[in-house]
Amino acid sequence: MLVSIIIPSYNSKNTIIQTVKSAVNQSNLNKEIILVDDGSFDNTINVVKEQFKDIDFIHILNQENGGACSARNLGLHHSKGDFIQFLDADDILHPEKIKSQLDLWDQYKNESIILSGQWDRFINDTSEAKFPSRLLDRDWENPIEWLMAAWKGNGMSQTSAWLTPRHLIEKAGPWDERLSINQDGEFFSRVLLHAKAIKFCSEAKLYYRSGKADGVSLILSEDKASSLLLSYQLYKEHILKKENSDRVKHALMKNFLYFIYRFY
Repeated sequence: MLVSIIIPSYNSKNTIIQTVKSAVNQSNLNKEIILVDDGSFDNTINVVKEQFKDIDFIHILNQENGGACSARNLGLHHSKGDFIQFLDADDILHPEKIKSQLDLWDQYKNESIILSGQWDRFINDTSEAKFPSRLLDRDWENPIEWLMAAWKGNGMSQTSAWLTPRHLIEKAGPWDERLSINQDGEFFSRVLLHAKAIKFCSEAKLYYRSGKADGVSLILSEDKASSLLLSYQLYKEHILKKENSDRVKHALMKNFLYFIYRFY
């Protein structure tokens, strides 16, 4: 099996080497790494080319600045993997992350299962990540239950914590390029609604870099508010096609209440 590791990058020269190294160092894995540069002007691409010039499974694509969703979609278009690992350009995979998830998948061999893993935040060094127990960190036989639990404030997952069979992404469709915030929440809500189950792998660890002053989720603006509201409206559109019930509507309500609280 081939795993495609897709890394969108924009002005990431300070973190990209550590991120790509974590992808290169995935143990016992047939992989391709697709780095999509989204119009960087900080020399990101030359830094990567120089550092990894002798590695033939790293492929670099360039596009005019179109946002992370656009970059991920371009990477998907050029990828060949049976599984897709999205990896943000400042996050770090544990060396056994993907192998652990594939070993778990091999116990089921069901292409409609999506694999989750542990994640924790760090600012300066990965040793800061302690991987506390989280309410969502377990198997879910019905992914709708996971979505409702997350929407009710019981936690979240991070983009790079998932390992997704290509088959599910083809059913769910591409990343929505209209969104500038909560892109992963909207995208994976569609993927989960096409999955039969979520299998949690405690050995699969992701280090999620936090504390960035210019992080997109920290910047409040009218555009960001509009994007977040659209993502919540899309949640509603997607899930009501699968289950139109009071419990689902209650979970959806929590998203809209949060929006009002944050932006009123």
